[in-house]
Amino acid sequence: MLTIFHTVSNWLHAVGVLAIFLVLFVECFGLPSPDEIILLFSGYLVSAHRFSYPIVILTAVLGSTLGATGAYLLARLGGRKIMLKYFRFIFRTPERLAYWEEYFARRGDIVVLIGRIISGVRAVISYPAGLFEMPYWRFLLYTVAGSLIWALLAVTAGYILGPHVVQALEATKHYEVPVAAGLILLIGLWYLYDRNKRKRQGQAPLP
Repeated sequence: MLTIFHTVSNWLHAVGVLAIFLVLFVECFGLPSPDEIILLFSGYLVSAHRFSYPIVILTAVLGSTLGATGAYLLARLGGRKIMLKYFRFIFRTPERLAYWEEYFARRGDIVVLIGRIISGVRAVISYPAGLFEMPYWRFLLYTVAGSLIWALLAVTAGYILGPHVVQALEATKHYEVPVAAGLILLIGLWYLYDRNKRKRQGQAPLP
């Protein structure tokens, strides 16, 4: 953790807020990036009067939005063919693919909004949005909103923590596994609930 923190610190000191843009841009393609660390540390630098709060927020939102748009276009222009060829194990049947496509058409807005806030999910949420051809203007609207919320939360937390941001990051490492397990459990419960709901309504359940 300290090694990553020092690396991020060096990036920020070397190229300023451009480092924020690049890290959040790359993250949206599903590539590993220290997005939480760079936003929290940027908040600390704001508290130390090294960075401007509005500039940090705008840079973060811009990097996230442009990166998310790139991933969305990749999935929309060629994603379906690739998914069906190389990731058939995810959508085992045409019915399963149709189910998720219909679900995303109904609730894609809230999925993208919340996905932009949750660690890990925001790195890949643009792909299903493009794959299922969510209208770009809706995708853009909820991507910007979710990215703004995430940036505000992370940068403000870094500002409040100040010089204690490193200790806070170390402490959160202990909760990553329980949080991930909780998210998986919630997804499983939602899956069962939606399946039973469709059965009661006389619709075909998820295969």
